[in-house]
Amino acid sequence: MDQIWVIFLSSLLSGLVGVLISTYYYLRYERRKLKLDTLRRLAGARFALTVEATTERLKEEFFSALNEAFVVFHDAPKVLDALETLHAERNQPDRTHDNMVKLFKAMTNHLRISHSALTDSFFLKPFIPGASIRVSPPNRG
Repeated sequence: MDQIWVIFLSSLLSGLVGVLISTYYYLRYERRKLKLDTLRRLAGARFALTVEATTERLKEEFFSALNEAFVVFHDAPKVLDALETLHAERNQPDRTHDNMVKLFKAMTNHLRISHSALTDSFFLKPFIPGASIRVSPPNRG
């Protein structure tokens, strides 16, 4: 009878440990996914910072992602520092570019996304419709 209890308790304990481990990794994955989504939206809509940006939807997307970043990255002190600096110096246009680069780098570092091959200018000069990429017509000959 004691063997049955040992088998029962060890099965129950191993199942419980398995559930706890999978829950931990699932929650960790979901937090990372949310952070990546915020960074993706921020980077994708960074065109809103350019003079050519006229689409209100794009500006809303960019500033929405920027405003949610402090919640999503609450556990990343360097990202929070970069956000705090950007916020404190938001009325100083000459500091915006440096602060945005610092924020992008802090976010990518926190998420372990390599940006070593990218220059600061890459973060600041997004692809702009009509001006960024010129496509020559196909050569039909």
